[in-house]
Parts: sequence; structure tokens; C-alpha cells
Amino acid sequence: MDVIRFYKAEDEYGNFSNFASFPIFIDGEVWSTLEHYYQTNKFEELSIRNKIKTLDSPMKAATVGRNSTQLLRGDWDKVKDHVMLQGLFAKFLQHHKLKVELLSTGNAEIVEHTENDSYWGDAGDGSGLNKLGLLLMEVRKEIVKINNDPQIVFPPWIAFPEVGQHDVFWNRGLGGAYMNTWSRYYLAVADKQEYRRLFSEPSEWEGFFSFTTHP
Repeated sequence: MDVIRFYKAEDEYGNFSNFASFPIFIDGEVWSTLEHYYQTNKFEELSIRNKIKTLDSPMKAATVGRNSTQLLRGDWDKVKDHVMLQGLFAKFLQHHKLKVELLSTGNAEIVEHTENDSYWGDAGDGSGLNKLGLLLMEVRKEIVKINNDPQIVFPPWIAFPEVGQHDVFWNRGLGGAYMNTWSRYYLAVADKQEYRRLFSEPSEWEGFFSFTTHP
């Protein structure tokens, strides 16, 4: 089996890093990076959460979040994998280029290769748990279940299930960028009826396709 190793955001496959500069929308908020989201969720104290969320780099978010003098939420060890998984789903569904990159790995094993982490990474020598790599492979498997064509741009209700059709979110920032990507893709689709069959509108999005050009 092929093995894909990643660690630093600037290296090959660095987009798989939590430090990669891709914002996500989850839990009703936009987070600068997945690292910001993950570190913030370690805490219940609002002042710490707000501090981490507003820091201007993922490294700073990680540094504050790893401060051992701060009280972690009581259930953190039980929920941290789920928090990471939900953040990864948001990241790779909300950025089409990342979805393409993840699906392009096929069935390869994905490994966060670093001696600095034996839980999320492989400890540098393969003895680590590689939890981040395992979760990335789980995300890849679940996305393939939705549709295994990496070039398809998913409709907005799949990428952003928390956001309604008429939300102002779609007018700017992350939401506006995604809607522009989706619109360009959909207008170029040859078989729009098939696309609509694959991704039928949920009730809240009824009438959405009527705003585009039908065959």
C-alpha cells in the first residue's frame, strides 16, 4: 500500500495539516483554521475560548491551547477525536480543492509523520497512534460514499449543512467563495438533470436550482 506522509503546512500534502490556512464554518461560527477550532474546544471558560479563536495564527492557537495551567473541559479525552473528526469533515467538504486532493490519494495510507506527537502523529518512527491520519482516511471514505468523483462540487447544503439557503453567509467570505465555486461548476455541467438527481434539494433549499440555467 502507498503511504502519504505529511506534517508541515508548507510541505507536500501540507494542506492536510491542521495549521493549513483554510477557514471552516462549524458550530455556527467561522474559524480561521482547524487548529483554532480544535484548541478552542478544549475549554469551557469563555475568556480562554475567545482568546484562542481570535489569535492570528494557528501556532499561537496551539501554544495557548496546550498551556497546561489551564483547566480542560472534563470530558475532553472522550470527545477530542470526535471534535477533530467534525472539524476535518468541515474542512474537506467546504474547500473543493482540498476534497480533490484528499480523494486523489485513493487508498493510500495517510500518516502525520512527526516525532513531536505520538497520539495524532506516528512519533516519527511509526510507533505513534497516527490518529490524525486515521481520521483523514475516515473522512475520505465517507466523502467517497457521497460521491466518488473528486471533480464534482457538492451543493452548498452538503458542504455547509448548518447554513440555510437565504442566510447572509452566502454573500461574503467563506460562504461567498464556496457559492461562486459551486455556481461556476454547475453552470458548466452538461447533464444538470443527473446532477439534480444525485443531489436533490432538501426541503429548506427547495427552489434553489431554479435560480440557475436549466437544460
